[in-house]
Amino acid sequence: MIDSISYTAFNFTRRGLFEKHKLIVAAILTFRILERGGKLNPAEIEHLVINKADPNPPPIPEPLKGFLNDAIWANIKGL
Repeated sequence: MIDSISYTAFNFTRRGLFEKHKLIVAAILTFRILERGGKLNPAEIEHLVINKADPNPPPIPEPLKGFLNDAIWANIKGL
């Protein structure tokens, strides 16, 4: 019954969304279902959604300086 209600609610919701937002809504719904089922850790979901960057990352290694900037490196180190 829960699966049927979730699917029906998703179908009604996706009809009113732009194409680029449908995947975001599907991902959030999937995260919540898996979190409530105990299959995902809430802290991991929060980190993925909020994207916490490291405030004081170490210097970027030489081989990576060519294609990573400081903001991306801080996000990687935060992960």
